[in-house]
Order: sequence, then C-alpha cells, then structure tokens
Amino acid sequence: MSTADRPRRNRPPARDLQVLRTTELSPSMRRVTLGGEQLAGFRDEHTGPNIKVFVPRQGQRKPVLPVLDHDTGRYVWPDLHERPTMRTYTVRRYDAERGELDVDFVMHGEHGVASSWARDARPGDHLGVMGPGGRTLRAADWYLLVGDETALPAISAIVEDLPPTARGQVFVEVTDEAEQQHVECPPDLRWTWLHRRDTPAGLSPGLIEAVRDLDMPSGADISAWVAGESGVVRGIRRHLRQDRGLDARSTLAIGYWKQGMAETEYHDKYNHDRD
Repeated sequence: MSTADRPRRNRPPARDLQVLRTTELSPSMRRVTLGGEQLAGFRDEHTGPNIKVFVPRQGQRKPVLPVLDHDTGRYVWPDLHERPTMRTYTVRRYDAERGELDVDFVMHGEHGVASSWARDARPGDHLGVMGPGGRTLRAADWYLLVGDETALPAISAIVEDLPPTARGQVFVEVTDEAEQQHVECPPDLRWTWLHRRDTPAGLSPGLIEAVRDLDMPSGADISAWVAGESGVVRGIRRHLRQDRGLDARSTLAIGYWKQGMAETEYHDKYNHDRD
C-alpha cells in the first residue's frame, strides 16, 4: 500500500457549529463567532492554525458534512449535489471555557462563496468546521511576517502567540488607515502598515519593496511567514531564498488568492500555492 493510499487515523471530525454573533472589524473584514455543542474538544488532540470551513449550498439550512469512519480512518463524503463548499481559514481565537471560535472573513465582493456567507451570517446560522491543523512559522531568533488583508487574521494570531521576547518585523498591506486593526505585539517586534490607496489589491509593489529594503540581522536564525496574493507571495519567497539565502525550512509562503482569478477557480485549480 502506498503512503497516499494508507488510511490516516486520528483525523479531526467535521463539526456543525452555529453563529453566536458577528462583529464588524473594518470596512472590509467581518468576524464571525461560532459555538455549539460540537465545538467541545476542538483542540484536545489536534493543533495548528488552520481550519476547513464548509459553507451550506444554496437552499440548505445546514451544510451536509463528511462523516469520519473511525474503523478505516477515512471520511465518507456526501454526494456531489449536496456537498458543501470547502475553504481554508485561520483560527483567530479559540476560547474553550466560553465555547467560542472566532473566524475573520475578508469581504471579497460578490463572488467569494465564504465571504458572501459571512456577509449575510446571523446568529443561529450553521457553518461546518474541520480541524485545526497545518503549519505555522517555526521558533527562531528573528521573525518576518508579511501579508495583505487576507493574511491579517493569521498574522495577528501568530503575533499574539509569540513569546514577549520575540524580535522581528511585520508588514501588512491594506487599502488605507480605516482597515488597520490593533494587535498586541512584543516590544521588539515592529509592526508596519502599508497603504496601497487606489492601487488594486495584488498589483501594489509595496510588500515586495518593503521586504527588499528591510535590514535583516546577519547571522541570526530567521523564520519568515508570507501569505496573500499568489504573485506577490512568489516574488517575496524568491527574494528571500535567492537573494537573502534563506532555506525552505526558514520560509513558509502561502498564496491565499490570485489576481484576476475568482476565489472558486483559484481554489479548485491550486488549493493555495504553498510550500
């Protein structure tokens, strides 16, 4: 049996959660706080920054979720005609005592499946969640975190989880000052906001130029995490590896979306460009 065919045990179940409340964080970002009985044990066995969300199909009150077969360790998926749309998101906050899970959604206009659901979400609505899992940046002497607004929830969660002694630089590009959010940072971790103003998202050179101009400490053990528009992420990853000499172990680069490509098309073709 090949590695790909071997059943994996101890997989997380898909959970049917309900919307507890929503919060407008900025003109283009909305927080959805989820809860419910099935949230219990969310991080008892599984860790990581990411979750899969299952958005109900049109006409469904609840998403029809895959069921974990504990005998085989495999998921049994619903038929295609009732299968929900699946997307990857970051856990912004998890409070086991209060039974709450925060997920921040960027409003992508009218064509984003998950963002359209989040825009209309009301208390009592259902969303499927599977996870958590995935990689985050490794511990190091100096940190570099780079991304646009789609990466802001992940960067915020990473920064708030760093030790108070952490050193490094954060670059986040947003449209303007109205999109900025307050994030508690260690004193030696510098957070810089970049504003692209009227330049369309994904076409601004701001993030790449900021990283190229950055004075990074020589000889330090550096851990870099980069996410956002696919082309921008690839350019920064290329610079860090070819010009700065960082190896694959020191860089985690993830394309969340692609300029000129709808969310569904990008997800189906690439499922994120990632290391």
